[in-house]
Amino acid sequence: PRTTMSPYHEPDRSPKRRKIRKGTQSCWECKRRKVRCISTENICQNCRRRGTACISQDLPDVFTISTPSPSEGGALPEYAVHSSFDHFTPSSLSCSHIELDHALRSTWPTKHEIDQCINSPDESSVLFQSEACRLRDSLAGRSQLPMREILQLPPPGSHPVLTTQKLLLLGLHLQGIVLPADQASQNLKSWHHNMMFRVMEAAIDVTKNEDLVNSVEGLECLMLEAEYQNHAGKLHQAWMAVRRATTVAQVMGLHRGTNPPALRFLEPMKRTLFDAQQTCLQVVRMDCYLSLFLGLPRSSLEAPTRTLEEVEKLQPVKRLQYSHVIVSDRVLKRSIFPSLSDTRELDLILETAAAGVSPQWWLMPDFAASNRNANDTAQYTSRLNDQFAHFHLLIRLHLPYLMRHESEGTYDYSKMTAVNASRETLSRYVVFHINNAGQFYCRGTDFLCFIAATVLSLGHIECSRLRQTSNAHNAFGHLVHSRPSDRGLLERTLDVVRGTSQGSDDGIISQMIFVLEQLLRIEATAASGVRYGIQASSGVDEHVAYHSEATDGGGLRLHIPAFGCINFGVEGCAPTVSQQPDLLDGCAYGGDSGELSSMSAMEGEWDMQGIDLALFEGLFGVSGVSDVAT
Repeated sequence: PRTTMSPYHEPDRSPKRRKIRKGTQSCWECKRRKVRCISTENICQNCRRRGTACISQDLPDVFTISTPSPSEGGALPEYAVHSSFDHFTPSSLSCSHIELDHALRSTWPTKHEIDQCINSPDESSVLFQSEACRLRDSLAGRSQLPMREILQLPPPGSHPVLTTQKLLLLGLHLQGIVLPADQASQNLKSWHHNMMFRVMEAAIDVTKNEDLVNSVEGLECLMLEAEYQNHAGKLHQAWMAVRRATTVAQVMGLHRGTNPPALRFLEPMKRTLFDAQQTCLQVVRMDCYLSLFLGLPRSSLEAPTRTLEEVEKLQPVKRLQYSHVIVSDRVLKRSIFPSLSDTRELDLILETAAAGVSPQWWLMPDFAASNRNANDTAQYTSRLNDQFAHFHLLIRLHLPYLMRHESEGTYDYSKMTAVNASRETLSRYVVFHINNAGQFYCRGTDFLCFIAATVLSLGHIECSRLRQTSNAHNAFGHLVHSRPSDRGLLERTLDVVRGTSQGSDDGIISQMIFVLEQLLRIEATAASGVRYGIQASSGVDEHVAYHSEATDGGGLRLHIPAFGCINFGVEGCAPTVSQQPDLLDGCAYGGDSGELSSMSAMEGEWDMQGIDLALFEGLFGVSGVSDVAT
């Protein structure tokens, strides 16, 4: 008789075999359905067709486990959920795949709880399902499936990675649930968050085990984890998840650009849909995105090389996405002070790709339209994400030239490109957040907003200074007439960012608000006629929180942890610390000098410092550079 319990069974971990009647060859599933069991090498034809676990009768039947199935409505006691998964960890050598799968299922909500999740207002969650992981073009259609079908567990006894995949999708769904602000909804929100953390903790325990994720489905799980961490604002954890994904992709040979015959699929029917080039491109794209944000090196995984003819055959949006990968990869590899010719070459690549897309595609999607459906919303969000990526890349590309001074206007094009891209980013950020209450779910856009608002503020501070010099005709001179609308956009942006932190102790948002408030106050003072010279200096203890100090003559010294100081000195006055009251008294953060509370500063410190380093070193070069703009 057949002794293989499933294609994923490992013989050295098999459970104790039971005695069966001589001649019995039927598996449990065929016996239950009372059909003829036609055996093949590893799995019978019926189980292969249905996608069910093929378990020989000389092995225990997973359906006979006495614990009620959560997916069928049987509620598990809380202690049973934790004790089950605590015992069956992926690293335990004595844990079989079936036992691990059962432990993962013990974290799955009951049918009643799933119904509550599906019926909750989750629009922002639906938006990102087409974006969560584009390992195959067909995955983009996942957002069109009913949520109940998306959140359907695989058959019992399946490979644990398939169950993990569903846990990750459930976590992403819960991450985007939006509820009213009343007390009853707050209690429900707390319940949703507890469930989200429980299922994600179980899923991430699996994705961290390299023996379990060495398949296409395992790679998808790693990318889903990265999306979850990215949406939650945990950029370093997202970056590390992507780094594990790049390793798996390289081991599977995806960088070769073809579908290797030995590529492992847990669901064989997916092989015909799989596109190795597209998969590799999406992994590299996410790697570049996070590395740019954090100022970290990307992995050695390269995007598949395409000929000019192949690129021209791509759909316009796909061609735009491909150009983003190529340009971001080269931006990450260039020096701190790149050559202007290289920058213009990369700028031309982006310009050409953007021109290939329909002009109306670049308009801000109308999320407030009353006649839109879930599919429209998913397409709008996909478009908005590509727009955000495009403008952010333009900012990064031209960032090193923003604060450079050159009398002949050599850097004028780069300065205005960075400022215009920042304005486009903030306009989309404000509209998107006004029409989408799922602020927690859109944390990545908060980081984009912070970078764009910083660049636009510095551009106007420089504009005000240069108007009072002999070099009044410069790139920033064109900002004079756009200053009122830009100022309104910056103030509205700050209001939106403040709104995201209401009712929560969000350290990352608090740090963003602190820096942006300082920049806006300096910009307002500069517009009134005060000339500020901007200098960067080193020497700040990395453990010091974000804070500001007034300097003689009405200047300001802004301390950025792990980077240094940005000094806004009134020209003609030495930037020494003043004993006068803080220029920014009335700041929402405690302390005589506007210092953030230690509790807020500690929250998200790692991620915020990475973003700051990437941003301010891009602006000023390495810390310690002085007289950047004088």
